[in-house]
This record gives sequence, C-alpha cells and structure tokens, in this order.
Amino acid sequence: MNSIRGLELAPDRLPPRVRTRLSDLDRLREVWTGHQIRRPGHQWADNRVRLFRRHILELRALAGRAPVSSELADRLVARGWDAGDLLAPELREELRLEERALVAMAADCRAGRDLTPEYLDTLTRSLTGVDSTVPAGRFGDCLAAATAARTHPVIRAALVYLCSENALREAGGADAGLRHDPLPWAMASLVLMRANHPPLVADHRPLSSPSPGLDPQGRLVQIVELFVELEIAAMRGELSWAAGGGETGPGGCGEALARAVYRRLLDRLRQRAATLSMVLREIDPATTVRVTAGDLTDEGRHGDRMDSAAERALFVRGASWWVCLETGSADAELRLLLTLQEVGAPSTGVLAVTADARLETPDGSEDVLDLGCTDCVTLVSTDTADERWPAVAELADEVISRAVGRLTTVMA
Repeated sequence: MNSIRGLELAPDRLPPRVRTRLSDLDRLREVWTGHQIRRPGHQWADNRVRLFRRHILELRALAGRAPVSSELADRLVARGWDAGDLLAPELREELRLEERALVAMAADCRAGRDLTPEYLDTLTRSLTGVDSTVPAGRFGDCLAAATAARTHPVIRAALVYLCSENALREAGGADAGLRHDPLPWAMASLVLMRANHPPLVADHRPLSSPSPGLDPQGRLVQIVELFVELEIAAMRGELSWAAGGGETGPGGCGEALARAVYRRLLDRLRQRAATLSMVLREIDPATTVRVTAGDLTDEGRHGDRMDSAAERALFVRGASWWVCLETGSADAELRLLLTLQEVGAPSTGVLAVTADARLETPDGSEDVLDLGCTDCVTLVSTDTADERWPAVAELADEVISRAVGRLTTVMA
C-alpha cells in the first residue's frame, strides 16, 4: 500500500462493530485524560518505561525469539534488563538500546518533532540496529498522507502501520515476520502519542498474520480493530498507575453499575452450572458442580488469582466482586473465576471484568485459558448494565466454553 487513495477513513464508513469499539475507546479516553492531569510526572515516566519493556518482549515472543519465560519476563518488565542477571550481556545491551529508542521517541513526540527522512532513518537504526532500507520516496508520500488524514487517531495509526509494513515488504521482498518488526509498531505509537493517546502495547495472543484474501480496506479494518483493543488495554493500565493507597472500599461513581453487572454474572453462571452438571454427569456420575460468589470482604483463596488476572489485563485492581464455577470429579477439578474489578483508585469510575481458570489433575495445575491483555471487558461509570451486558456475557460464555472443553477432554 503506497497510497491511501481509495480507502474509507471516516469512522462512520467502517463496520458497525468497529464504530462501537471506537466509541467505547473514546469514552474511556475521557476518563484517562482527566487522570493524566492529576498524575505525578515522574510516575508517568517510570511506568511508561515498563510498558515499553513489555512491548519489546511481546514482539520478540511473536517472532519466536522470547529471551526468557513469561514468568521471568514479568521480572524484567518490573525491574529492568539487569534484573537477576537473566540475560546474556549482548542481548541485554540490545534490549536496552531498543528501550532507549522508544523512550526517546516518546520525548520527541512531546516536543512535536517533525517526521523527516533523517528522523525516520535514525529511528529505524535505533530499533533494528541497521540502516533504513525503506524506500524513501513512495513511503514518505504515503506516510505524509497518512499522518495528515482527518480521521480518528486510531485509524490514522493503522494507516501509518500499514504504510510502514508495506514499505518493509517492498524493501525485503517477503511477508514473513513483518508483524514482528518493531518499526511499524513504533510509527503507529508515535502517531497515537501525538494525538494524546498512550503508545501501543503488543500482546502475542491476539495478534495474527493478515487473513488471506483481504483487500487493503479489509486489512485496514483488521488493524483498526486490533489497535482499539490494545489502546483500551493500555489506557486501562495507565489509569491504575496511581493506585495502591488511600481508599480501599468501592468507589461510589461505579458501585451501582458494578453491583448490577455482578448480579447478572452470578445468575449467568448459575444457569450454565445447571446445564453443565447434566453434561458432566454423563461422563462421571459422581461429578459435582457448584457456584460460589463474594466481594471485597470475602476474597478468601481467590485473592492471588484476581491479582494475576488484573496483572494480565495490565491494571492494578481495587475493590472486587467475584463469582466462581467449581467442578469436581475423580480425574479433574476446574475452578473458573470471573471477577468484576475496579481499575486502580476508586475515583477512576472504571471497571473491568476478568477471567481465570485453573484445572487440577493428577499431573498438576494448568491454566486452561491463556488469556491476553485484551481478553477483558472494560466499563466506565457512564455506561449502563444493559449497554455493556452483551459484551460481558460474551466473555463469560467464551471462557466457560473453552474451560469446559478442556475439562471434558481430560475427563473422557
């Protein structure tokens, strides 16, 4: 794609599902923007660095070059590349240089630096370690048109990503691995930060190669959909950066919505449990199925799992309401936890529905979902339960289906 000519860029010309998610993102951004104003600047910088580290490691995982396990990756994200002497010196320096390039890019963005050919060459060299092979002429024209497009910032970022991706394809003559290249991601993040949005944070789970047979407009829609979900995850995470002190009770602005969604979640799991019980007893008549529930005063043994689910979704949790579907049989025990959690400080008015499922067998414990940062439903205090319930119900049904599918495989 060397030109954006012919592409439908207006949000109202995109599919309804994309327009809905862009609207959800814009409502969340209103809360996020207010939070940015109140947050200390030093905290912003430190947490953005951790976000960049996570992004770097996820892109390497996508390329099949993860330097450490996911558990150790969390330590590197939190403590830096020197943590625990986990990396070889050469790789440590390579990752440090890539982090510095992204941090410098963010600073350039705040300073309003122009996207000149010289700047793009320097950025490419910083991120890839080699001189730019991107053809300057047509790429520059495409990039200039994309950054000037009068449309939603996420659509603009997707255009820039596609310009960079296709320029790299022309330079290298191959499609393989381009979704792992840091340059298109960095360019898209640059466009977003210039529009006062957070940078993209990659996640190896929801990313995929272009669907076969997609025309340029279809590819654009695919990237916009992905970027919306990643931006929601990034904003959700940044909202919670100032959490951890002060109030511990539920916030008033989102409590009514939280309790309404919580009651519906509990009813949903009870309905599914009745059907599930009949199915599982066909396999093992001794199987038991029950649903338990609680709130922030009754976390019990689920506290660590709720923390882990929030961490996967990139935020620090506040008050929580939970429901748990539990099954027991001779060969396996399933514990599926759905949690409605306040994101960060209670005053944010943002809620998130997360999921976690563990299967216990004689061979050990297994995470049967492998969820990413986008596998979460985000709600703001201006939402109503009726508006957001379809998305919450879809998440609940999806994780139940996946978890029970794995359970029945083990039981059979």
